[in-house]
Amino acid sequence: MAAKDQLEAQVMVAQEMELTGKAPVSYEHEERKPVTETKEGDVTDEHQEREPFAETDEHVGVDTKELEDIAADIKEDLAAKRKRSEKIAKACSEIKNRVKNVLRTMQLKRQKRDYRISLKLPNVLEEFTTDEQKDEEGEGEKEEQIKIFQEQQKRWQQDKKGTERD
Repeated sequence: MAAKDQLEAQVMVAQEMELTGKAPVSYEHEERKPVTETKEGDVTDEHQEREPFAETDEHVGVDTKELEDIAADIKEDLAAKRKRSEKIAKACSEIKNRVKNVLRTMQLKRQKRDYRISLKLPNVLEEFTTDEQKDEEGEGEKEEQIKIFQEQQKRWQQDKKGTERD
């Protein structure tokens, strides 16, 4: 619509110029075809003079308003997806940082535990060796006590036999 109006305005200006005796303005680099009623001979097609956002394009039959709406919808969808992906990336980095912190604290706890154990280990080993030595000495004493007990049993048995005979 707007392209037709523009074309008609140019034709009117050219006619007025001819009536006043002035030559119409022409550009050397443009070769204009006469206006025809067919879609193929559209002057504005050749020189890209159509308004970019006309409501309808009568020559091609495409509703540019619909295309603009689709483009706007696509832009909105892309912006929403971009926001969503940024949120996901942020959440992932936060989770990654949390995991790192947890692992770091676990490692520190493990190191502290190992350090405390390493400090206690020599004492525990020393206690173990002294207990072993005492047990070895205790076994010798037990054996002596067992021998003494067995000797006492023999004496009692002998005394018992001796008292029974009397």
